[in-house]
Amino acid sequence: MFAISPIAMSITSSNGRDSQYLRVNAAYLRLVGRQWSELQGVKVADSAVREDAARTRRHQRLAEEGGYVGEYVEIQRSDGSIVPTLISAQRSIIDDVQYDVEIIVDISSRISEQRAHEKVLSELARTDVMSGLPNRRAFDERLATLVEKATADRQPVLALVDLDGFKAINDTHGHAAGDAVVQLVAERLVQTLREGDFVARIGGDEFAILFAPAPRAIPDERLSQIIAVVGAPMLIGTQSLSVGLSIGVAQLGDGEDAQRLFRRADSAMYEMKRQRNSRMT
Repeated sequence: MFAISPIAMSITSSNGRDSQYLRVNAAYLRLVGRQWSELQGVKVADSAVREDAARTRRHQRLAEEGGYVGEYVEIQRSDGSIVPTLISAQRSIIDDVQYDVEIIVDISSRISEQRAHEKVLSELARTDVMSGLPNRRAFDERLATLVEKATADRQPVLALVDLDGFKAINDTHGHAAGDAVVQLVAERLVQTLREGDFVARIGGDEFAILFAPAPRAIPDERLSQIIAVVGAPMLIGTQSLSVGLSIGVAQLGDGEDAQRLFRRADSAMYEMKRQRNSRMT
């Protein structure tokens, strides 16, 4: 049963840090990627398991309790890769000689599934449900990273975008139409992005664009393109609707933090909105 078991098993001498391999099954050899000739008489700590505080604790449990169940241990393969495992061990005494029998369960697939699940949850926590864009949390993280990595000749540029006329669409045509407008605006903003750019929805009708760090501010032509693309008429149901854009742009200054950059872009956006409203009255 030891020899043909699909689960990795080993028998080692019971002398703590100097414990050596006495016998392993084929599943164990497959797990560590070695031949028996490479392990016979070799110290376990010199091949598959590093000697650390966790291994010392496991030795202590074997000595005091006679075994342990389900200890997390990282096994090193011959190619240097690490395999996460759960090891259960039992100390046996035969003819006054102590041996440690270990059963090793490879849990790498379980760990991979867990990490994939955690990645999905992390992405969901950073995604705006309606627009599919990154949300305020993702934006704050990206902005903080760009500010931290900024250099004197490559500073991030932030544009805050507010939709003009959006409230009237909600009030006149209903929230379903408003939601459809937000989704189309998100799609159009994505179409205007270039490599290294980042766009997020940070509020009801507010979006933020982080342009790739550059030595100079974003040219007006680029902003005009965004306004033209997003402001084009939208067919929502049978209605042709459109929104305007107020955009406030700021480039990170020397010694400036993320909050100060955001406030300057926000002030610039509301100044543009104020000027647009004054021209309409």
